[in-house]
Amino acid sequence: MEFNGTFLVTIISFLVFVFLMNKILYAPVLNIMEERKNFVDGNYDAAHQNEAKSEELTNQKEEKLTEAKNEARGKYVETLDGYKNQKSEMVSEAQNSAKDEIEQAKSDLRQLSDDVKNGLKGSMNDLANDIVEKTIGYRSQADGFDDNKVNEVLWG
Repeated sequence: MEFNGTFLVTIISFLVFVFLMNKILYAPVLNIMEERKNFVDGNYDAAHQNEAKSEELTNQKEEKLTEAKNEARGKYVETLDGYKNQKSEMVSEAQNSAKDEIEQAKSDLRQLSDDVKNGLKGSMNDLANDIVEKTIGYRSQADGFDDNKVNEVLWG
């Protein structure tokens, strides 16, 4: 093989062609491919970050929701206990009031019974004299009732 000037010109023109092709075609295409790869990688990373943020926000939401439910349950139980205590107090007050009213009614009835018995005790002599008069036909005076016996009959 012979190395002459054509061979040298062909090699130089091939090197110029490769250099020009690299500058005009390959470098821009490689830059575009690199930019596209960076763009895709950036979007992929952003998607992973957004997914992680989404999971974090979901977890925070669940925690807050659980906290709110627990707080609501606590307030509900607290309110319910308060109402139960109020109910107990009201029932207790009503029972005490009813007891007082019953005791007052019993006391009033005892007083009335005592008044009626005392009234009967006072008119016993007159009643006994009326019974004797109706039975034997004339009026006799019955005196000297034993107060202990009268009290025993009237008050049991």
